[in-house]
Amino acid sequence: MTRAELVKLVEQAFATYNQNLPGDEDKLKTLYAAWYDLLHDVEYDVAKRAFLRLAVTAQFLPRPGELRRTAINMAKGIPQFDDAIVAWGKFIAIIKNVNSGIIEQQVVQQPLSETIKRLGEAALGMHTNSDREAFCRTYEAVLTSMNEALYEPKEQQ
Repeated sequence: MTRAELVKLVEQAFATYNQNLPGDEDKLKTLYAAWYDLLHDVEYDVAKRAFLRLAVTAQFLPRPGELRRTAINMAKGIPQFDDAIVAWGKFIAIIKNVNSGIIEQQVVQQPLSETIKRLGEAALGMHTNSDREAFCRTYEAVLTSMNEALYEPKEQQ
């Protein structure tokens, strides 16, 4: 995305949410720089489509990082990952089926699969509240590492 395209996108975002851009020139330059640092390697059309998608549901002006994640997800076809507690529910259902001898094919998202790998054999006996907390912490750590690798901005040229 060029700087001119970024200015256009930021102006549209602020106008959509009825927000005023800073009147002070230095603050305005800082605002544009912050957005550019996170969006410079995202195509303008993809970023605009991502913004429009967010604008339909987001009550507040999306931050540039949120816009970046949405744009990358849209461009790469990455589905929204489950929250930790939803993943725990799916995990418990899988464990229940395995322990009951039921073979049921399920599509397991990558973060859940990676969490189970990290937990190892201990995962097979998880069922208590403290197990849930340990699972959720591990799942959140997996999501964080995946997000850092996936959404890190490229070096500016």
